[in-house]
Amino acid sequence: MILLLLLVVNALFDVVTCISQHPVLIVVSYDAFRYNYFEKNGSLYMDKLRKEGTYADYMLNVFPTKTFPNHHSIATGLYPESHGVVGNSFYDPKLKRVIKMSEEMWRFRDDIIPIWTLNEIRGAGRYSGSMMWPGAKYLYNNKNITYIQDWDIDADWYKRVDTIISWIKNPTKPANLVMLYFEEPDTHGHVYGPESDTVFNLLKRLDNITRYIDDQLLANDLADYVNVIHLSDHGMSSVSPPNFINITQFLKSNTYEIADTSPCLHIIPDSDFEQETYKNLRQASREHGNFSVYWKKDLPSKWHFKNNRRAPPIFVLADPGYAFQDLAEAAQTYALKYHINITPESQFGVHGYDNEDTDMHPFFMARGPKIKKQHKVSPFHTVDLYNLFCDILEIKPVANNGSSANIKAILVSQAERNHFTTLGIAVVAVIVSLMLVSCGAAITLLVIKRQQNITTIAALNKRFPQTFNTNAGIEAQHLLESEEA
Repeated sequence: MILLLLLVVNALFDVVTCISQHPVLIVVSYDAFRYNYFEKNGSLYMDKLRKEGTYADYMLNVFPTKTFPNHHSIATGLYPESHGVVGNSFYDPKLKRVIKMSEEMWRFRDDIIPIWTLNEIRGAGRYSGSMMWPGAKYLYNNKNITYIQDWDIDADWYKRVDTIISWIKNPTKPANLVMLYFEEPDTHGHVYGPESDTVFNLLKRLDNITRYIDDQLLANDLADYVNVIHLSDHGMSSVSPPNFINITQFLKSNTYEIADTSPCLHIIPDSDFEQETYKNLRQASREHGNFSVYWKKDLPSKWHFKNNRRAPPIFVLADPGYAFQDLAEAAQTYALKYHINITPESQFGVHGYDNEDTDMHPFFMARGPKIKKQHKVSPFHTVDLYNLFCDILEIKPVANNGSSANIKAILVSQAERNHFTTLGIAVVAVIVSLMLVSCGAAITLLVIKRQQNITTIAALNKRFPQTFNTNAGIEAQHLLESEEA
């Protein structure tokens, strides 16, 4: 009976011992999930879920509102001018070439430490995993993390979830931080536009995968131990072909390079043509409108973009609802690949505009043992997320551009956590006490029953001494036990 008690008590704590001894956090990114997509009613489960935990109406992301800069700001707590990922592509004057997706894009300085690397640096059995998070497969602080799945657009969404659950439940190196990335609704939002039926159907698919994440946490007894943050990097706006602007017509051929894509283009003129290039673009902007032109030094400080060698010498930004010639070229590619007809009414998705443009705003919601329930917070900056991650993981952050003050309202206070911990211990103590009492009572009944049997057998021996033997005694005992049963 004591062995049974130990087994039951051990089962009560089994879920705790099969995962990390540290707080566990999953960060899920849905690329280009605009903050107000919930109003489309395609993601009803997500909408219900966000109101059960903590959520903000939107977050204030970083400029440019592109995928790579924003994912790296989420991961590092730094503005693009600090972490160096100033676009989805850009010119690096030190390397003297345009940088696209590569290790050189992400490793701008050795002291930039993303949250997944910081988690492992803090040691004591902390392990991180990245399921296709942009930039996470590269070395930081001369270190790779424990679990890395490289980008694979064909990777099944459900298998992605199953894989991260296996990382968290690994018996020898359980991950306590996992970054999970989904490329939608961005990929098809560019092709069909954010107001399309295609995007609406993708919202339903993302709703289903979010439900699946919850189902797997429940099925693996992890729901009460894992904190989950769902977010996006930016929103999306619609642009139609009549609003495509070909700025190359205002430039002298073979005198410049262009990096990044609409609506923000990095113009890198040959050294002898800087003034001429800027003058021509400025004149075109005044005459034709719908886009702005900046010298690097004149870029708005509020963007936290210009103080980096990778910021371009000339920067061109289309007004919301407009895009440049690169989108016209991309539209032709979409037409061939997805078998669509391009008309003046066609809608294409674009992001990258000023981060104060509401269409660029991403969403945020969170739940878990460290997150307040049924709670709404004011909008905050995505660079604040780094400190939120650190607070949940109970690790000390490195220097960053975020504020801890902006995210404190998301977390359950230490006093509340102490209360819940004490309550949990009290509940377990009561259960153990009841089990001990039950065991004691059961043992007492067994002793009494055995004593009754012994007394009965003794009486039979006294009454029938000439016929009672060992076998008869055993048979009599069995008879008595069967009658009692």
